[in-house]
Amino acid sequence: MKKKPLRALTEGALSIALSLLLWYLKIGEMPQGGSISLQMLPLFIFAIRWGILPGILVGITYGFLHSLQDMYVVHWLQYLLDYPIAFGLIGLAGLVKNLKISRIVTFIIAVLFLIGTIFFVVNISSEVPEAQKTLEDLKIKLQTTTEDEKSKIEEEIKDLEFKIKWYPISRIVLIIAGILGSILLIYGGLIRKVSEPLELGVLLGGLGRLIAHFLSGIVFFSQYAPPGTPAWIYSLSYNLFVVVPSTFICLPLVLIITQRLKENE
Repeated sequence: MKKKPLRALTEGALSIALSLLLWYLKIGEMPQGGSISLQMLPLFIFAIRWGILPGILVGITYGFLHSLQDMYVVHWLQYLLDYPIAFGLIGLAGLVKNLKISRIVTFIIAVLFLIGTIFFVVNISSEVPEAQKTLEDLKIKLQTTTEDEKSKIEEEIKDLEFKIKWYPISRIVLIIAGILGSILLIYGGLIRKVSEPLELGVLLGGLGRLIAHFLSGIVFFSQYAPPGTPAWIYSLSYNLFVVVPSTFICLPLVLIITQRLKENE
């Protein structure tokens, strides 16, 4: 019985060390922070093997240590969201430990995930015609306005023009994220050989990290959003570029490594 806690501590320490090393093997890096890498891979595997609480604790520990590698802090709450909380929430992957779910359920979740993305995209798209109409009205108003109001209207016009340009980009990002997420789930369901829905664990862990970065972006990095672009759309689009590819490249390796470890136990 004493060997099990010792083994968990050993695997946890190894997972943190490997994550710290894998962060240096970056596939891509974003201008305001965040990179596409395999750093989440050991954290996913540990959480799935040992459960949600150990997974969260190891993720939090990694988040603190990782901040020493790549620290960017504007506020203590932003620090907590982007480091210990974001990586701690990867431990949500541990929810699937000992859970038995049919592949069919995974496929249904994948379809619902895609439908939800489409609904989200349509909702964003509905704001574009309204913005265009407002822009046309302001341009007409600009021709008859007084000098005192002219500068204010010109600023509003610039904001709307940026907004109209940014929304199509946001739609593309969301569509790609929805398709990749659905493929991730279907692919994981097809190739896994164990009853535990490992692909759902990876999705939950990635989603947990995304939510933490998303909240941080809304509160602390909205100034980087193009003029006229809502902070939540900018934050969501930006962090999807980081978290979705990172999660996607981890999934096949999580499935292969976790299943091999189970076979050798």
